[in-house]
Amino acid sequence: MRKNLLRSGIVAMSFIGAISVASCGGSSEVNNDTLVIGMECQYQPFNWTVTKESEYTLPIDNSNEFVDGYDIQVAKYLSEDLNKPVIIKRIVWDSLIPSLQNNEINMVLAGMSSTAERREAIDFTDPYLTSDLAFLIKKENIPEGNSESNPATYEELLELFAGQSLICQRGVVGDDYIDIYFSSVDSSIRHNDPLATYPLAAQDVSLGTSFAMPAELPVCEAMVNIDPDDLGILYVDQSFLKAEDLEGLSVSIGIKKGNEELLNELNDSLSRLDDATRGQLMGEAAQRSASNAA
Repeated sequence: MRKNLLRSGIVAMSFIGAISVASCGGSSEVNNDTLVIGMECQYQPFNWTVTKESEYTLPIDNSNEFVDGYDIQVAKYLSEDLNKPVIIKRIVWDSLIPSLQNNEINMVLAGMSSTAERREAIDFTDPYLTSDLAFLIKKENIPEGNSESNPATYEELLELFAGQSLICQRGVVGDDYIDIYFSSVDSSIRHNDPLATYPLAAQDVSLGTSFAMPAELPVCEAMVNIDPDDLGILYVDQSFLKAEDLEGLSVSIGIKKGNEELLNELNDSLSRLDDATRGQLMGEAAQRSASNAA
C-alpha cells in the first residue's frame, strides 16, 4: 500500500513542481520554503535531461527541457512529504558545492557521496541510497562464473587488471578507487584521465580504449543498457574497501553548513521512505535510463 500511495504522490507532484517553478519565475532567492536543488542532469540513472515532460520528470529552471532519474523521484517524494515546491537547477558537477555555499541552491541532490573531504565544506543528510561497487567491462572480458553470488575477489581483480587501463568519471569516488586500490598497488595498471560523465567513460570502455570502469552497481547497470550487446558487469567482493571508502557507495543530500532546519526536515522525511520503495524507484529509473539511451 505504501508503494501505491507514493506512486500516486509522485505523479501529482510532477505538476506541482512545474507550477512552483513557473511561479518563482527563475528567482535566485533561496530559502527553506522551497527545495532549490542542484544537479548535473546528465548522471544516469540518478538524473538525466529529456526533451519531453512525463509523470517522472520535473522542469529544469530557465530552460525548455526536463530532467528524469532516481534523484527526481526522491525530489518529488520530498516535495510531497514536506509540502514544499521544487526548483531544479542544472549545474556542472564541479560547481555543485560552490553553488550551495553561495546560496544559489539549498540542496545538492545529485548522486553525491558523503566523503570526509566534502564534509569539510558542506553537511550531508542520511543516505538516500546505498549500493555496491561494480565494474563496467566488455562482456568478453568478464571471467567465467562471475556473478552477484560469486563476485571477484581483490586478488582476482588485480590479476585481471594487470597491464590494463581503468577509467572513471571525474570528481567521483570511483576515480579515487583506481589510484588507492589498483594503480598504486600494481604499476602496470594504468589510470586513464577521467572524463566528464559516466556515459563518456562507458563509451571509452566500449571502444576498448579503457579496460574497465568502477562505479556504483546501479550506474553500471544503466551504462550496460546503453550498449547491452557489448558491455557487462563485473561483480566485486568489496570487503577489501576501507570503511571510509565504503561510505562512497552511499549517496546523500548535500546541505549548506549551518542550515540545521532543512537538514533535520530532510532526515525526518527520508526516514519515512522505506528501503523497498527506494529500490523500486531506482530499478524503474534504470529501465527508463536504458530507453533514454536507446
